[in-house]
Amino acid sequence: MTSRRNFLRNAGAGAFAATLSPMISNAESAASTTAAAAKPDLFTVGIAGYTFYGYKDNLDKTIDVIKTVGVKEVSLKNFQLPYDSTQEQTDRILAKFNAAGISVYGVGVVSMKTEKEVNEAFPYAQKARVKVIIAAPSYEMLPLVEQKAKEHNIRVAIHNHGPEDKLFPDVDVIYEKIKGLDPLVGICLDIGHSYRNGNDPTEMLLKYKSRIYDMHIKDIDRPVAEGKTVVNGHGGIDFPRLVKALRKVKYSGSCSLEYEYPEPALGIAESLGHFRGVIAAVK
Repeated sequence: MTSRRNFLRNAGAGAFAATLSPMISNAESAASTTAAAAKPDLFTVGIAGYTFYGYKDNLDKTIDVIKTVGVKEVSLKNFQLPYDSTQEQTDRILAKFNAAGISVYGVGVVSMKTEKEVNEAFPYAQKARVKVIIAAPSYEMLPLVEQKAKEHNIRVAIHNHGPEDKLFPDVDVIYEKIKGLDPLVGICLDIGHSYRNGNDPTEMLLKYKSRIYDMHIKDIDRPVAEGKTVVNGHGGIDFPRLVKALRKVKYSGSCSLEYEYPEPALGIAESLGHFRGVIAAVK
């Protein structure tokens, strides 16, 4: 177990060393690392539950990988925390994560296309004692989503899903639909899908910062609808610029890695190694 964990950690560090932009000098890296140590970032690094769709029937393996790569928070999908879980079942699942030093901060992506789905989503989140629901509502359900968010005092972060999503392809569309709603209704910025939609995810963050409550972090090989998820640093997203923007807007939510492969463990380690390396290196 120890050797495997060391290998995963080293794989992440190696990916960072191999892929970090050469424009960042060693001197700048050292100085920035010292500054970062003196002033911790407001945002945190987590993992989105969908990353583990290949482990749907193995919650223990999911937890072991998260613990191995040193991540302390996760959002859960329904294959990890079923929608029909009782409070007792929910507590048992949460206890497994807590025992590994992992906090469950959110649930989703949760469909909210019908009144029934909206009405069931908030008690589900409340049982899990989470602070945010990452959601995929229909336009018609937004008034009810707002009402339920206020009743339960739970934030809703609507997720953009790229060009195939006819409702919310990117966060600019989300903002237009929610700007008049209660601030509890906001955005989950998936930077990969934003990039696939032909936009610069950093610009989306800077523009809609006040309503972005969660972020899904991934890299994409090309800024087109057919773009594919790759290990962070191997695609086209400018991560140093993104990290600078996170600090500029004082983003205080989670940056949750979403690595979409059936067997994700090594890709998770490499992607987190790269992202953490960028965080340490840039000013």
